[in-house]
Amino acid sequence: MRPTDAVLAVTYRCNARCVMCGIWSGRRVAESPPEMYRNLPSSLRSVNITGGEPFLRDDLPEIVEAVRGACRRAEIVLSTNGLMTDRIVEMMRQLDAGPRTLGIAVSVDGIGDKHDEMRGIPDAFVKVQATVRRLAESGLGKVRLAFTATPANVEYFGRVYDLSRQLGVEFTCAVAQSSEHYFQTSDETKSIAPEALRRHVEPVIRSELASFSMKRWGRAYFMYGLLQFYSGMGRPLPCHAGGDFFFVDPTGDVYPCNVLSHVMGNLNEQAFDELWRSERGDRARGGAKACQAGCWMICTARTSMQRHRFRVLAWAIKHKFFPGRPL
Repeated sequence: MRPTDAVLAVTYRCNARCVMCGIWSGRRVAESPPEMYRNLPSSLRSVNITGGEPFLRDDLPEIVEAVRGACRRAEIVLSTNGLMTDRIVEMMRQLDAGPRTLGIAVSVDGIGDKHDEMRGIPDAFVKVQATVRRLAESGLGKVRLAFTATPANVEYFGRVYDLSRQLGVEFTCAVAQSSEHYFQTSDETKSIAPEALRRHVEPVIRSELASFSMKRWGRAYFMYGLLQFYSGMGRPLPCHAGGDFFFVDPTGDVYPCNVLSHVMGNLNEQAFDELWRSERGDRARGGAKACQAGCWMICTARTSMQRHRFRVLAWAIKHKFFPGRPL
């Protein structure tokens, strides 16, 4: 059992003040050196480098180089709030010189003042637009807009999707989650009324299915999973956290996922295979298997969708060619 997907939070420092996340107001922790990331397993095929704001680390190019060296077949995506346009563009010029093009996901949680409100920063929307345009014009990275839905901004789901289409970039999405060890939140105030989520998400699903891109069909299925999960019907596919996926915090602690606070070991202290196969790792995996709350986030959904690709494809074909069927 070798993992194929990982999220690496390389810092908890952040220059935004997002209403759905407590990372910016939480504890400050030691940040692992770039060399630690050479301990990642070569089996990884998807790596998301995030924070906090990863572009606050001066040694981000060295971290990316270490990840590339350890995981030679992995697609690497950098997640950013897009506030530091010049720094992000300049650093991407260095990073994009590598052997494979990087992905860069820029958070957009509304249009105009709504995005500023969600990010807690004046003129945030102006700044993020400048970042996306300069990245796209310069051909730096595979740019995508990343929308996080909450009760306060769910009505902007379709509008941010439309913006991504206008800009010619990809669209990804999530619903805000609580996590004491990662998002540093434990409240349950992020619950979106299922009917409101469906009203704004279903048109985007239909639009993605209208394409002839299997990648977009996969995104449509992920959004369908959001509707299923937040309607109280649970995950449409099983979770393999701690098996196919893991999360690493800035100190090097490894968790089965972003949400569950079960530490498997530390990459600064152990080789990956040692901690992955350790008794502590097995206990953490057991905690993930026993999880009752569940979630539906792309980090764990992606590997489940890959395991059940024919089921996902059958769903997409059915709803593409018979669009009158209820989702």
